Amino acid sequence: MGNFMVRKILLCIFACTFVMSEAQEESVRPYQLPDIPDSLVTPDVRSEYLIAHYWDNFDIENRAYLDAREIPEQAFVDFTSIMRIASRESTLKSIDILLRRASSDEDILLMYADIADKYLYSGEGHLVSEEAYLPFVKAVLDSKKVDKLRKLRYSYQYDVLTKNQLGMELTDFEYKLPGKEKKFRVKKLKAPFVLLYINDPECDDCSLTTLRLSVSQALLKEIREGRLVILSVYPDGETDEWLGSVEKYPKEWVVASMENGDRYFDLRIMPALYLVDKDKKIILRNTSLEEVEKILKENK
Repeated sequence: MGNFMVRKILLCIFACTFVMSEAQEESVRPYQLPDIPDSLVTPDVRSEYLIAHYWDNFDIENRAYLDAREIPEQAFVDFTSIMRIASRESTLKSIDILLRRASSDEDILLMYADIADKYLYSGEGHLVSEEAYLPFVKAVLDSKKVDKLRKLRYSYQYDVLTKNQLGMELTDFEYKLPGKEKKFRVKKLKAPFVLLYINDPECDDCSLTTLRLSVSQALLKEIREGRLVILSVYPDGETDEWLGSVEKYPKEWVVASMENGDRYFDLRIMPALYLVDKDKKIILRNTSLEEVEKILKENK
């Protein structure tokens, strides 16, 4: 990222913080950015210092913020902006600082976990980062202050976040062909590569992706040579709506449905593409047609 963009992000954060400070009542302390030493002049060094000391001046543990959530929420939004220009290591250390302080109070911890869910996981912010969000999930699950009922949501997310990541073996699951009762397992598919395509025919992005995959001559060649199986899976069971759409898929594909797909895969973003090798190890995740074609070409 260029110096101009770095300066622009930092200036926006300073401006937002100033406006927020002016608008808040004195019953809660507004967020205040740390002072960056004048000796730090380059944007990358300044951003590293800023994220390392981001929470220094903020009273994270103050329960008054539970009724003035807009203050920590805006502070977190600005934090995610700095994440874009700071290193991975510095970002994770800063998150650890936040969570160690927030973990002293059940409600405070859950508030920050909910804010992180909103801006790092559920896609309401400009940055989605499962790696940055996972520490919040772990902090809630590890907390002895949070009861089991309030942990349920995060327990589910933990299962999703720790399954089917790059380099992992694809979680095995059962699928069935349209109108058939017999069930098959993914691990039984025999091919050097399997492209798992999780989609919903009523999703516009899915329809476009289906079209692009179906007209790819490179993929068709790989299928005909026996090097690739495309497994198109509808994740919500064999519904009438899905059955009415199966004719639209290429005959060269394996078109199937599975039950409770959200127990196995992160379906926040559809469609989802996973390329796995003969051992069902995930090579590409949430990828594109171009990346799939590139990997297949490189592994001829």
